[in-house]
Amino acid sequence: MADTTRTKPQDEAPTNGYGANVTADLCRFIVDAKYEMLAPRHIEKLKDLIVDHIGIAAGAASGADSSAPFLEAVQALHGGEGTGHSTVYTKGRTFLPQWAGFLNAAYSHSFDFDDTHAASILHPGATAIPAALAQAELSNSDGKSFLLAVAVGYEITTRLGRGLNYGGYARGFHNTATAGVFGATAAICQLRGFSAPQVADALGLALSRAGGTMQFLANGAWNKRLHPGFAVHDAFVAAALAGAGVVGAAEPVEGRYGLLRACSATGSAAGMAEGLGTEWVFAKTALKPFPACRMTHAAIEVVAEVAAREKKKEIESFVVELSPGCFPIVAAAIPNKLRPRTVVDAQFSIYYQVAVAWLHGAGAGWAMYEKLGDAAVLGLCRKVTAVVADDVRDLEARVTFRFADGTALTEGVVYPLGEDENPFTREQVHAKFLGVTAACYSEDRQREILDTVERIDTVGVEELLQLL
Repeated sequence: MADTTRTKPQDEAPTNGYGANVTADLCRFIVDAKYEMLAPRHIEKLKDLIVDHIGIAAGAASGADSSAPFLEAVQALHGGEGTGHSTVYTKGRTFLPQWAGFLNAAYSHSFDFDDTHAASILHPGATAIPAALAQAELSNSDGKSFLLAVAVGYEITTRLGRGLNYGGYARGFHNTATAGVFGATAAICQLRGFSAPQVADALGLALSRAGGTMQFLANGAWNKRLHPGFAVHDAFVAAALAGAGVVGAAEPVEGRYGLLRACSATGSAAGMAEGLGTEWVFAKTALKPFPACRMTHAAIEVVAEVAAREKKKEIESFVVELSPGCFPIVAAAIPNKLRPRTVVDAQFSIYYQVAVAWLHGAGAGWAMYEKLGDAAVLGLCRKVTAVVADDVRDLEARVTFRFADGTALTEGVVYPLGEDENPFTREQVHAKFLGVTAACYSEDRQREILDTVERIDTVGVEELLQLL
């Protein structure tokens, strides 16, 4: 057995709010978490999140433009078919677990339609669920163990994301990736029954794989879609190494060169471990009604609503007020936001999303990206101005409409659809699933999947996997 004794170097005295050994608290939580800690509402929320994830990932596996190249690359690395026994949505069960997790995670993020957590500014399900599912398949886990691992993965990801906050993006990192590799590792370790020292080693090793930058915005690259995939793949590697006795870095979260300092300009461990096991932060994770960056959703809702009432009026201009955190990500006045050329460009362009919402409403779905290059859409993009408003917070948006007849109005949305304050109904969750999987699963299979997820706490994970 490797020596897992950890000491704190003398020159690493607590400063700037860091100091409590947050990593140790998180490790104890991962080890000690029990299914009974989850309230019925948490179980129901997990089921909704799992349905949403499967739908988006399976739909993208068969429909996203990047999916075939992702699969081809993994198959080349595999050295051919039949080298593993893990399941990839719609692609069979012949994959090694780290590559099954990689593909399922990448697919789940390919439409940018996956769940989001506002306080941590990331997509927690894209890493937590694929990691837990692949490990549960390896471990032949029952449904309750799987649900608990998913909850633990979400909880670690969202708590770390809160600590990184907008400072992660300010430093150029993608919180979904940097926090996600830790959440994925936590889910795997939980299912493997690791001890606290083993979990600490796994998280310490995962630190060296915390990556994923926002540079994809420069050209609408597919890097973003791959970020959760890399995180889940590397989580399996970190857990395997830790399970074999490899020693990981101490204090990977709060240390001098740990996650919070290396990957965020404003990272803070304050309150990170508060309420662990009693307060489930992940429960505020939101489902997305539109396949675009969550930071555009409030504006999409406002514009679509006003368009439905005022469409007969000629629009002169839109002024969209966004929070200081959201503005740089979706509204920076750069060419590929002002005039998007790729799907990723358009997903992160407040200008494009406002134009499409005004012309085509909020229900276009993925078809909104068929409008790339459309003269009417691009012409309307030029009528949109985006500004920072200090009194606009988080995901809120406020839009001022000026019409050619000289009239104007201002309306806003504080909590876009899908947030805890404005949640999806179960019917909406299922309707979204049925819509995105219509091309890859028969109606009977769709209903079987929904029914099996609903009963997942009473069946084994294998029953679900056979359907996917």
